[in-house]
Amino acid sequence: MPFEQSLLFLFGLVSIFLYLLIVRTLKKHRKTPLLGGTFFKLVVLQFYAETFFFLEFSLTMRFRKYTDFYLLFEPGTEFTGIVPRVISGVHYYVKVVVYIGYTVFAINRLLSALTVSSYNSQNISVWGPSIIRWITITQWSVPILAVLPTHAWPDFQFFLQITATAMRLNNDAFSTALISYVDGFCCLATCVFCIICYIITGFLIRKNWKRNSTTVFKKSSSQSSAERGLFISAVLSFCVLMLNLTVQILKIIISWNEMTNIFAAYDISYPMVDLMYSHYPWVLIVTSSVLRRQLVYDVKLLIRNTLRLDEASMSMSRNGQTNAASKTSPAT
Repeated sequence: MPFEQSLLFLFGLVSIFLYLLIVRTLKKHRKTPLLGGTFFKLVVLQFYAETFFFLEFSLTMRFRKYTDFYLLFEPGTEFTGIVPRVISGVHYYVKVVVYIGYTVFAINRLLSALTVSSYNSQNISVWGPSIIRWITITQWSVPILAVLPTHAWPDFQFFLQITATAMRLNNDAFSTALISYVDGFCCLATCVFCIICYIITGFLIRKNWKRNSTTVFKKSSSQSSAERGLFISAVLSFCVLMLNLTVQILKIIISWNEMTNIFAAYDISYPMVDLMYSHYPWVLIVTSSVLRRQLVYDVKLLIRNTLRLDEASMSMSRNGQTNAASKTSPAT
């Protein structure tokens, strides 16, 4: 595997491990103020999607293309059948699953700004367990509708091609263009929807800040800081989606012009895919100070318990615990 691809894989592996630690902290403190809001429940859902994305991309794309597996076959050999079709279909399926996660984050931030924080109360709840369950079902079932037109038609040709340097996943020109259109449309629709939601959300946040002096709209400083951090994290993640849209447009332009460097475009898309599934844990750590402090505390506690160290062997700051904020309403 090339050195740069090894680095990208290691970065993705570290990012998913950090993501796992974040989810562990969120589940452990799901009843804790500032970490028990619905936004972090959606983070857990997106973790499953992006972890699956990492595993799928690493095994069926990166390892297939950049390892020495192709040496087991003669150059010029082509493998057709169900396997290359499934490999391609699963890849684009999970991309749409991740796209839907972006739209859910945008809706969550918009509703948070529209209803201030009342929807997180027990009596008035837009994001109850049944809604979260339906979001999960929708996120993993609707993408099938995007994959069927591009991969279920039997006349489309998908094949693994053995070259002198790699095992490449290829398909006929028409299905290549169709996949690019469908993927590009899904990404574009997600971007347009999210940018509308975030513009409205930003306007409402600014409007609500001006009314914070009243009793109805007043929030604590920690609550307001947490809400701003969550909004910023969602917008930064949206910027990554915009970069992905740029790559999709590039692929469509190449398919229009029937250019011969289509493989170069797919090589460029690899780091973009890495960024899609690996950026969010880092964004959360940077933008959410509450989560960052609690995560550091939990990791120290995990290391101490794993290595069976005594209390004096580690300088553990208990300021990271958010349990002290018991009277603060959850961040939404």
